[in-house]
Amino acid sequence: MSITLAQAIRNAIAAEQAAEQFYLRLAQACAEQDGRAVLREIAAQERAHAAGLESVAARLVAGQLPERPDTLVSGIESAPAATNAAGLGLAEALEIAVDAENSAILYYDALAATATGEAAIFFEQMRKEEARHAAAVLALLANTGARQP
Repeated sequence: MSITLAQAIRNAIAAEQAAEQFYLRLAQACAEQDGRAVLREIAAQERAHAAGLESVAARLVAGQLPERPDTLVSGIESAPAATNAAGLGLAEALEIAVDAENSAILYYDALAATATGEAAIFFEQMRKEEARHAAAVLALLANTGARQP
């Protein structure tokens, strides 16, 4: 399945917005106050990713972005079933977060591989940013004393 650059960017914006909500839901489910604070900070970072994507879209896409994302976005950087559990410990929440970040890395990697020119460079930068985010979440997980996934 092939998508346009405009649709890919709309999908990425929607994925980052969904990630913000995902981390806020994880924060609500986390039993530890410190964990809730960490997860809220990650949510704020995801909000910043979405804002950055919106500003780059104007440079990369002639015209308007599609009104909504397509169905590819549903599993990127979120794990809705996992956020229904109440009383998650910080380690459990961070393990879920690592999986979500890895999904985002794969998405941006696929877009970088199929795009050309400035768009390919842009999606590669997003992949690297998500990889840094995943590494930061793994570092937080290591600090909890839990076994890393």
